[in-house]
Amino acid sequence: MIGIATKQRISRLHAEAAMIAQRYGPVRFDREEGSWLYIEKFQLPQGWNKRTVDILIDIPHGTPGYPSVAPQWFWVDHDLRTDDGRSIGHFFPAGSAGSGEYAEKGWGHFCIHVQEWQPAGPFSLDDGHTLLTYATLVQAVFRDRNTLRQ
Repeated sequence: MIGIATKQRISRLHAEAAMIAQRYGPVRFDREEGSWLYIEKFQLPQGWNKRTVDILIDIPHGTPGYPSVAPQWFWVDHDLRTDDGRSIGHFFPAGSAGSGEYAEKGWGHFCIHVQEWQPAGPFSLDDGHTLLTYATLVQAVFRDRNTLRQ
């Protein structure tokens, strides 16, 4: 049986997915547990070995979970590199403890900690942080490759 917190998270993900799709294109999300959101063909700026990547945002679904807790991980193809072949800080191409399911599917992950997360309330997604805010942060990570160099 699905608990009320899960139902609320899934309802919110439905609304936030629509917002993200308007800016970034096709989006899917976990309709059973609300534990991930998937953005297809996320455009990358110049400087990467790919023009687009699919992104899977790992949604915190513990107690407390999202939206009280910001996402900290997003997943992309494990073979993502800068176009000059340098390694990327905060990127783990081989997975890490607890990441087996996605790593086995060829995903690597970025670990990005959001400072001062202030989630939008349940009645107005325009008044605070959402997954659209996080997707914008992801875009900034790809745009500013120099801060990610090891």
